[in-house]
Amino acid sequence: MKEKAIKIAIREWDNIKCSLERCGDIGELAPEDVVTDDPILVLTKKFLLFTSSLIEMDKKLLKYRYRIPEASDVFAALAIKSAERLELARGLALAFGGGYSYVRTGLLRLQGTELQQATFFKIFFPQGADFNWDFNSSLVKTKFKAVFDKFMRWQNNPQLYAVDMCMTNANTLNLELNGEKG
Repeated sequence: MKEKAIKIAIREWDNIKCSLERCGDIGELAPEDVVTDDPILVLTKKFLLFTSSLIEMDKKLLKYRYRIPEASDVFAALAIKSAERLELARGLALAFGGGYSYVRTGLLRLQGTELQQATFFKIFFPQGADFNWDFNSSLVKTKFKAVFDKFMRWQNNPQLYAVDMCMTNANTLNLELNGEKG
């Protein structure tokens, strides 16, 4: 079971690596990066990805594609690790990983980074969402590069981050006050 989980994790890592290639090289995922435990995903300094999430995601993939909680957890964890390898600071790496997972699965699950994930979503899908995109698409790679560049600008200019998050909050509040969903 552990070997199967490692193969699945490496397959999905390679998918992420392909989609982020314009952002930089995230390297290879080593088997020791996939630590088995039980069923919930825990994100700590030492990257943990649970066998059950990988195996369940793989079982459901044909029927549900990536639109399942297990895939959301797997992509968040792998994309967080990817963002850290691309030298995003931990907080922004968490938001980037959550945003990647959101645009891949359509599920907003990583708590505490919702505004950043919403911004990620708006950059990636400026005109509507289609969660069944191809990892190797030139357009997808361009979109990820735009998102990554935004996150790097936030990291290099915290004032820009503050302005962008304030604008996102204001736009969300304005929509809610007008009875619209954001």
